[in-house]
Amino acid sequence: MRPMPLALAAVSIAPLIGAALQRQPLYAQEVASVNRVVEQLQQERPAIGTFTRTARPDLDFVVIDEQYGDFDIDGVREAVVAIRAGSGGPAITPVVRIPLVARDAPEAVVKQVLDAGALGVMFPDIETRAQAIAAVSSMRVGRAAGADVWPLDPAGKLVAMLQIETLAGIEHLDEILDVPGIGVIFLGPTDLATSAGEEGPNAPRVDALVHQVLEACLERNIPCGYPIVAPTREDAERETARRLAEGFKVLAVMTSAR
Repeated sequence: MRPMPLALAAVSIAPLIGAALQRQPLYAQEVASVNRVVEQLQQERPAIGTFTRTARPDLDFVVIDEQYGDFDIDGVREAVVAIRAGSGGPAITPVVRIPLVARDAPEAVVKQVLDAGALGVMFPDIETRAQAIAAVSSMRVGRAAGADVWPLDPAGKLVAMLQIETLAGIEHLDEILDVPGIGVIFLGPTDLATSAGEEGPNAPRVDALVHQVLEACLERNIPCGYPIVAPTREDAERETARRLAEGFKVLAVMTSAR
């Protein structure tokens, strides 16, 4: 998925669905009692979030995007602290999208973001079973402290979000979905359009590919996620309702309206 334009802002979709961390390793601190993404999915409710680095108490999760540019672990720590401090209620789940260059060997980067307090990791552009295995395995470093991966551990507090963004990822989708411990398959429709040689994410062929992935996830009871980018809050709410009705369980919702 390409980075979101700077003008985009998170949209509140609450009507649709009804203590800062210290700079020390995750294993040395009390593991957060609730991962709102896991909690929502366990209760068969959707998890709604956005891409941002600020607290949004009305959301279940926020994605701190480190896919592009230099990896900034200090910036990740600061963002997690700000998100936790500004939640004002049940803690928002911080998810970090890691750099694409770490896709094949993510262990070192994932350990850093978990140490910083992230409870979810988004892995961009997964195309093979081996990459999926590496993603899930990299998140199990904290299991001795009770921070194992859900749903591999039904009581796990960490969630692995694997992005499918290319035709290669779809070609190997069945073997990717066979990997135990995937919490969410999250689509990247813009990059998928590029991979398919289409003009944009709304092209009919891209929509068919998106629903191919969704149907495969529904058959296996693996939550499927999708990013919504809309020009207005009203458009975002309509699109959110539509995607939920289709069967998507995890949505990152953005709008250009301020």
